[in-house]
Amino acid sequence: MSSHSFQRLACACCAVLACAVAPAADWRPSRPIEVLVGTPPGGPLDETARLIQALLEKRNIGVPSTVINKPGGGHAIAMTYLNQRGADGHAISMALTNLITNRIIGSHPLTYSDVTPLALVSSEYIGMSVRTDSPVTDGRDLVARLRANPEALTFAITNRASGNHIAAGTVLKAAGVDLKKVRFVSFKGSAETTLAVLGGHVDVAMATPSSAWKHVQGGKMRMLAVSSPRRLGGEISVVPTWRELGINAVSSNWRSVVGAKGLPAAQIAYWDQTLAALVKTPEWRATAERNQWEDEYLNSADTYKFMQEEYRHLEALLTELGDAKSP
Repeated sequence: MSSHSFQRLACACCAVLACAVAPAADWRPSRPIEVLVGTPPGGPLDETARLIQALLEKRNIGVPSTVINKPGGGHAIAMTYLNQRGADGHAISMALTNLITNRIIGSHPLTYSDVTPLALVSSEYIGMSVRTDSPVTDGRDLVARLRANPEALTFAITNRASGNHIAAGTVLKAAGVDLKKVRFVSFKGSAETTLAVLGGHVDVAMATPSSAWKHVQGGKMRMLAVSSPRRLGGEISVVPTWRELGINAVSSNWRSVVGAKGLPAAQIAYWDQTLAALVKTPEWRATAERNQWEDEYLNSADTYKFMQEEYRHLEALLTELGDAKSP
């Protein structure tokens, strides 16, 4: 082959490659964006979704966007709605640990491999809180009561095998409490769990500090401990960790964004670029600092790998806790 022929062939190959990769850089939304949330309005996940939607509007992506709440079924309703749209990047959904645990506990077969993981955007530790007038004086007293009688207190959680249920199980298991006898009461969202405790219907709220702290500030609740490895910053620094109380337990609730199953590479590339930019904005960082969110951003490929490992970890944990269903 002559040098001229080789050059022509090389140019032709480059042109083919350029055509192949161009869509990944060129795809942009042409219709309104829907940001789905599998919880009711008012909780931390809903706040995250509305922050993403507001930043999309500010970014001027060329189309409007809206948040749609689809609570119920441990987020399965939202995920089912997402996949009914087909492989369409105009709809994205917030996702929590339930995306991993629903299949493990047998509540719904849909899992992370049935959607397109797009990003891990943050994580947040879990606080354990009671009403101000609760007879439970502190974290050590709570553990002592449950060691003596595991049915002595009720715990408000957002669905079985949710992030705050896992946090409660992690803490109580490390404390030597018989988990199979502990009474958990499920709600659709963290706002409802807190209201249930404030109303005196349930004894203990498992909730992120950001959703419970306003009630602590208002004198209506006391936060006994947080599931972080070290004390959180700001006003919440007065709350001890479980490790400080002699219970070696750490647990966090991560938040992610997913698309429908089978999203084309062009659309994944768009959301990779867009979400990576959103979490670097001053507005996102200010909200993260205020709410004690941990900065743990991962792109689409790394989020998929993270969820693979998380599935193995949570399957083992939930099997030990007695919640996993046999295959």
